[in-house]
Amino acid sequence: MPQQSADFERKKGLAVLLSFVMLAMTAGYVFFATEFLQQLVNLDKQAFYLRVSMMVIPGLIATPILLMSIYIMLRRHFGNLPAQHFALWVRVSLVLLALAFMIRIVLGFWLPNYVAANGFTQCSKLENPSPFASQVWVRQPQYCHELSYLVNVEVLEWFDEQQAAGAKPSTDEVAAQIELFIAEHKQRYQ
Repeated sequence: MPQQSADFERKKGLAVLLSFVMLAMTAGYVFFATEFLQQLVNLDKQAFYLRVSMMVIPGLIATPILLMSIYIMLRRHFGNLPAQHFALWVRVSLVLLALAFMIRIVLGFWLPNYVAANGFTQCSKLENPSPFASQVWVRQPQYCHELSYLVNVEVLEWFDEQQAAGAKPSTDEVAAQIELFIAEHKQRYQ
């Protein structure tokens, strides 16, 4: 009997820990989604570059699935889980996933046109090749250097620093900084 009690306590502790992790993930995702939506609303105030994620809004739509998972997990470990609650969770999850998928498709057509209409040009050379990575849009096409894909992480970090400082570097300054990063990259790896 003590073995069963210890096993139950371990499972209970794990369920609570996972619940807190899922709550933290949900809160973080809501924060990032809110920040992204504020960026879109204030697009004309963006300094010189922007990261656009096609997955933020669909992910926000799907976040209730995490909250429902917490409920299911806690009910399963701390009491009984009525079958109708689980069935409802499955139906709601499927609806939310379908809605998130449809919103992702719509965003794929609408969002690039909206950002381009506000004076930005997409720079695929600065993007991560991951399918879930954000698209990078720049105010000036000259910011998208031909070899910037070699040092895209460094360039984006420098862009973030410039925007945080409120600086608006000229195209010559951006080109010089990218050339410096490329020279450092070649020196390091040759």
